[in-house]
Amino acid sequence: MDYKIYTLMAILLGSVALISSIGTTYATTTNATTTNATTTNATTTNATTTNATAADWLTFELNVGGQTYPIQYMIDGGSVNNMTISNETNSLIVSINSTDVGTLDIRLPRNVIDATTDEGSDAPFVAFIDDVELVEPGEPATTADMRTLSIGFPPGAEKIEITGTSVVPEFSTIAVVVLAVAIIGIVIATTRLGRFTSSPRM
Repeated sequence: MDYKIYTLMAILLGSVALISSIGTTYATTTNATTTNATTTNATTTNATTTNATAADWLTFELNVGGQTYPIQYMIDGGSVNNMTISNETNSLIVSINSTDVGTLDIRLPRNVIDATTDEGSDAPFVAFIDDVELVEPGEPATTADMRTLSIGFPPGAEKIEITGTSVVPEFSTIAVVVLAVAIIGIVIATTRLGRFTSSPRM
């Protein structure tokens, strides 16, 4: 029985399982809140706002790599179902249920997603509605920490993909450390088992 192979496989599978559990990117709409609501007629149902005014910002709790990032938004003509990060395309993907022509106003924290030039100045975001490109979403407000986009969508739209040049990584620092420790463990185990199997028998 080759104990060396079994030991290496066990270490590798355990590391992959742990990284997957830590690094999984997911988002939930639990406890969506309304920030600074001032109108008495505004109501919130399933993360949507009826009769919303400029003060009725909803908050979506985006979870990436074990960290939670509040994303504020307003939407008319539909509702937001989910938000996720894509590291492959440097995008924030917003799943929506649109019932009419509408607009999504969203505040993007720069530590979550940003679009910059090589010199570090702001570059325009690119938005896709169900994989159809919009050349230039509106950007009514910009601060040092946040950029606000205004994106129109047609009835029946299901996905808005906001693409920049950088997004928060899916894997947290803890996951990177665990992976590094696993690699070191595999190297040590390989060295020790190699010496054990190659030593002559008495």
